[in-house]
Amino acid sequence: MLSLRSSGLFSLIDSLWPPLIPPKVHGQSQGSQEHVDLSTDMFLPAPSFCYILTPLPGEGGVDVLQNESVSDLYQPSTLHDLKHICQHVPERHRCSFSAEVIYRRLQGQPANLQMNKDFWLCVTDSTLQSASHDSEVPRTISVCVTLFCVLGTNVIKSLNDEASSNISFKNAIVEKDSIVCAEGTVLSVQKSMLRSNENQEISPLNGNFILDKLSAKTKLNSLCTVQGTVVGVDESTAFSWIVCNRCENGKLEKKHGEGELLYCRQCAQSVMTPLTKMQLEVFLQYPVLPHSTVKIKLQEQSILSLLLHSSSDEGGYEMSSVLGQELGPLSCYVRSVTNQPASWIGLEEIRLLS
Repeated sequence: MLSLRSSGLFSLIDSLWPPLIPPKVHGQSQGSQEHVDLSTDMFLPAPSFCYILTPLPGEGGVDVLQNESVSDLYQPSTLHDLKHICQHVPERHRCSFSAEVIYRRLQGQPANLQMNKDFWLCVTDSTLQSASHDSEVPRTISVCVTLFCVLGTNVIKSLNDEASSNISFKNAIVEKDSIVCAEGTVLSVQKSMLRSNENQEISPLNGNFILDKLSAKTKLNSLCTVQGTVVGVDESTAFSWIVCNRCENGKLEKKHGEGELLYCRQCAQSVMTPLTKMQLEVFLQYPVLPHSTVKIKLQEQSILSLLLHSSSDEGGYEMSSVLGQELGPLSCYVRSVTNQPASWIGLEEIRLLS
């Protein structure tokens, strides 16, 4: 067997320690271990090393023992609500929780297949959405799911659904501005109501999610709402294109010998009424951050709303006609945050899962 030193598992070991039964000390009898009080500091420190084992090439796989009882040398993980984790769990420590996934950032990921790179989820629960909300605690939490986190088929299917899903996260790692799912983290689809260690029922949400307003505290890869006045247009991002009205494939071809009729190879059918897609990014004047540049990539519904009263011709719309129009409040994903040499925030309008 090949052994690879894995520092990422150290925090997992710490979260499982101390065990439910006194550990055996080399050179002492088992009887003497009965006097070790695990409720005090008088116990052995957690192991300082661990290894991931993998079979040599050509020797098959590692066998997993099924139906084995959980060892008493394992300290079961404790379920907490997200508010408790934000306020009390230190960085680099493991945590377990159940939360509603209200947005997923899966660009470039093949649908219904094992994820092939890191991606982001934005989650919340009833303790972050309550009316008596602490302004120092965010309304949503960003979760980075790394390549080292193995996802089951049910979880992948749930994350590919159009509806929000309740996911259980076991042994995830608390970082400064997010939670990370890495080696040793287990995700599962949660179907029943759970109760946290704070004895607070983690109740289901009704889909009317509240997001934090954009502010100087807004972090990269988080969610927020924004409302402001259009003061500029990035014309390099302004364009439109036609797609198939059935599969939305944008690579349409002209059908030979049939005038302007288009053909979709993906559907293998003629496209009689193609759909028009639009893209546009604008700059907002946002009173809360008067010295920051706020740029937002809009969804089509917002673009159409801006262009509703704009003049158009065969060459397109007059972009200057959107200046001064009000936008929002819009739900957004934070794509970029830069403070040097000047404050710049890049947003993308999104639609929350429901």
